[in-house]
Amino acid sequence: MITAYLMGVEGHLWPAVVIFLSAVLQSITGFGLVIVAAPLLMLFYDPKLTVPVMLLLACCANFAQGLFSLRTANLKLVFWLYLGVLLGQPLGFWAFDHAASATLKIFISVMVLFSLGIMQVLHLHVKECRRNSCITGIFSGFTSITAGMGGPPFLIYMAHSRMTVDVMRATCFVFFFLCNATSLTSYTLGGLSLVPAWGEFIYLLPALVIGIFVGHAIFPYVPKMLIRRLIYVLLYVTCIYTIASVLLS
Repeated sequence: MITAYLMGVEGHLWPAVVIFLSAVLQSITGFGLVIVAAPLLMLFYDPKLTVPVMLLLACCANFAQGLFSLRTANLKLVFWLYLGVLLGQPLGFWAFDHAASATLKIFISVMVLFSLGIMQVLHLHVKECRRNSCITGIFSGFTSITAGMGGPPFLIYMAHSRMTVDVMRATCFVFFFLCNATSLTSYTLGGLSLVPAWGEFIYLLPALVIGIFVGHAIFPYVPKMLIRRLIYVLLYVTCIYTIASVLLS
């Protein structure tokens, strides 16, 4: 059995490399696992398999890191965001069940790019308040269950936040765990089998664990301003790559 598993690990080498690098990034910034890994894993898996695989990995990573971040995280913000997630996920599950994978990927990527462009051109700052937090949660819930990425709406909302990097990082861990766990629950209640995703998750889990430990080890040495700049860079690169991969496929 161990021999068969090791042979399977060898066959998952490149997806494991993607997960390792993405896990390092998430440990440093608090986000990036799904945003970076999901488009790249779609080179190896069908999009509708990639989404639950990434949710399982992200849920595991955020749970482990979120346990140590509860005292640092902005739990009031998490509450209002999560309330929005609960409102947005039913529509997201309906869209996931009925829309083509390529259509979902392009729609979400275009919306994120449009939002980013408007914010930067007009220098818009989204005010942090209960209403806006709930609205952001609705969008995160929708994109989490349709594309496995609840991060883009949240990061747009937090792009100009006055929170310190440590608080924002901790808040990301806690919020994304709740968001991803709810998505997985919605899939299960909706009758979607997670067995194929569990099969891939087992092979990719070691790379996730190693990446998390490496990221935490180097976090103290990474400039904090660099972390904030990575938000915009990752969002732009991921959206453009996703759109191009669909149009050129």
